[in-house]
Amino acid sequence: MTDFSYPILGDEINLPFYVVGTGAIDKEHHILREQGYPYHQFICCVRGSGILRFGGKEYTIKEGEGFYLPPEFPHEYLPAEEIWETHWITFGGSEAANVLKLIRFDHARVFHVSDMTALDAIFKKILYMLKTNYFYSGHQCSAFLYTYLLEVNRLVNLQSSSNDSYKLGQIQPVIDYIDENYMKDLTLNTLASVVNLSPQYLCRLFKDCLNLRPFEYLSRRRIQQAKILLIEENDTINEIAAKVGYNDCSYFCAVFKKHEMLSPAEFRSLHKKVRSKKHG
Repeated sequence: MTDFSYPILGDEINLPFYVVGTGAIDKEHHILREQGYPYHQFICCVRGSGILRFGGKEYTIKEGEGFYLPPEFPHEYLPAEEIWETHWITFGGSEAANVLKLIRFDHARVFHVSDMTALDAIFKKILYMLKTNYFYSGHQCSAFLYTYLLEVNRLVNLQSSSNDSYKLGQIQPVIDYIDENYMKDLTLNTLASVVNLSPQYLCRLFKDCLNLRPFEYLSRRRIQQAKILLIEENDTINEIAAKVGYNDCSYFCAVFKKHEMLSPAEFRSLHKKVRSKKHG
């Protein structure tokens, strides 16, 4: 399959993400860019194999593997056999670098995906949409691109690494324990004892897997439940604070506002107005 599209860019360049080009090439070329390419690139191998070189290292890219290259990053890639089919997306945007950093693609890297089906489905939507020449296709592709990046994060960072899966398995009992006991006065030692690990190592596992500390997860779980109670129950703010594990109502209000940008009373008032209007 060889098909590609380079759209004429319009006001979509003002969006947080926009697609510059996308395509499929069944016989990938030898590409040498000593000064790099102006945009972000994701290139996935769907058949055959090729060679990628950057940073003084050489990588063999086989089916089910891909690589990310940041803008202006020197690189070279070429087929390793007669057929090297790749599917690629190039993109820019004011928020592209921030989101890529969040999903751990703030540097050039090679990655493996056990099943490319989901990524390829999004890629084909982008390619099809760009080729329709629909006036708002660039805007629609911006949304597809964001979905693509989130799917890369899910497949590469959350599922592909057996080591990460093992780590997540280690902390899952702690997550379950927090979900069931968030209203109690929990300590880090208590949480660590659930899985018989040191508190320091438990914190490291949470950071590696969720990019959160255990008590940050606990705080989010408590606020999540507090929002439900604020909407569905008529308890006072002080009573709700106690129900979700906060003995100090002032501290609960401060934590709630940090998460929601609203005080508990403002959150309740806002949602009650919405509900009364819907049923009024």
